[in-house]
Amino acid sequence: MQQKVLVGIWVRALPVVAALAAAGACSNDNAAIATPVASGGAGASMGSAGSAGSTSAGNSSGARTGVGGGPMLAGGATGLSGGSAGTAPTDAGFEACSGSQYMQTEGASPLDIYFIFDRTASMGTDCAYVHGTTPPVASKACFATYALSDYLINENPMVDTRLAFQFMSLSNTDCDGTLYATPLIPLTQLPVVETDPLITTISNETFKGGFGTHIEGALRGMAQFTTNNVTAGREMIGVLMTDGDPSGCVEDIPTLSQIISDHLMNDKIKTYVIGMTGGTDANLEQYAIAGGADAHSDFCGSVAAPCHYWNVGDGSANAVISALQGIVKQAVPLPCDYPVSGITPPDGQTVNFANVNVTLTDQSNVVTTIGQVDTAADCPTDKPAWYYDDPAQPTKISLCKNACDLVTASTMGSSVSVVIGCTPTVKIPK
Repeated sequence: MQQKVLVGIWVRALPVVAALAAAGACSNDNAAIATPVASGGAGASMGSAGSAGSTSAGNSSGARTGVGGGPMLAGGATGLSGGSAGTAPTDAGFEACSGSQYMQTEGASPLDIYFIFDRTASMGTDCAYVHGTTPPVASKACFATYALSDYLINENPMVDTRLAFQFMSLSNTDCDGTLYATPLIPLTQLPVVETDPLITTISNETFKGGFGTHIEGALRGMAQFTTNNVTAGREMIGVLMTDGDPSGCVEDIPTLSQIISDHLMNDKIKTYVIGMTGGTDANLEQYAIAGGADAHSDFCGSVAAPCHYWNVGDGSANAVISALQGIVKQAVPLPCDYPVSGITPPDGQTVNFANVNVTLTDQSNVVTTIGQVDTAADCPTDKPAWYYDDPAQPTKISLCKNACDLVTASTMGSSVSVVIGCTPTVKIPK
């Protein structure tokens, strides 16, 4: 999803915190766009205090006027890649800080999914889907047919979502991915009716397989389609659902994982993995990590939680639907990692990583302070927390699982603020 990312200077009138002064810049997952801030004129120097904004640093809902009643600052906002962050007032009664605000904006970045589904014979006896009934056959093929169809018909995703569909494996010569680069069913708006080609195609599949489990071909074709069919303003992801380990084509797990990680690095497109009984959990987890999935604690199979893929067992409806809901939520939420290297400190200051604070502001303007712990191993279970990837030379802030869950579950209109320079970091004692 495309979150709005605001980057700029906060100015704190002691003891009142004034509002965010820099104009916002919309961003996708790649970079923020720098937007100049209007000249502050006389109001940017000094005078009687202007109206105060929220007392939570980084909350952009406060007043937009600064001291003297004029615009808060002169100067420009900076993107995450760096640049000048503007000029702060220099009077001794004020202190400046800089940072980023990540906003969950309603209606931003709809989602496109390319879903590839394993139809090999190991899925078991097939069945036809009849809407409103329960699976008539106790098999992975039948359970998954019903679960997928029910999701596509009944689910109203949290954002505008389209889904393209293909099966795996397709032929003895599909290892280069060409056959998967074109979906069997093109991108289709969700939800669908029970007579939609998505539903009838899944229902009519016989799951006889015969070509092996060609994960290499599926991954290469998924990468081709998702790269070539990105629509401006829409997020694109791939999802592979399989019950087996690779059989035919390349079978080396690190090589297959490299296909996925190269796609993420080069094309900024994530790949998510849903496993079923029969696949080796450790292999599926390796694919999911390479694809950029966030950690979660449900449906981890034999992998110790938190994990990055979903093991839905025999394909029961609750498991498959929960996995798909989790994937959509991961694809569109506020992030759980925040870069710090691109934030420029206020003029005359150096970045002091002992003066960094993180807050979550929900759609009702309720602010939750997320405290710092030293390392991931110190993450508490009873309160939200964050840590640096490298305390000595940090490049990013990572949220602990409970904070990540809190942020991921936040609704449209929520925001996360990362602020440097205002006050010492709020720390959570060991």
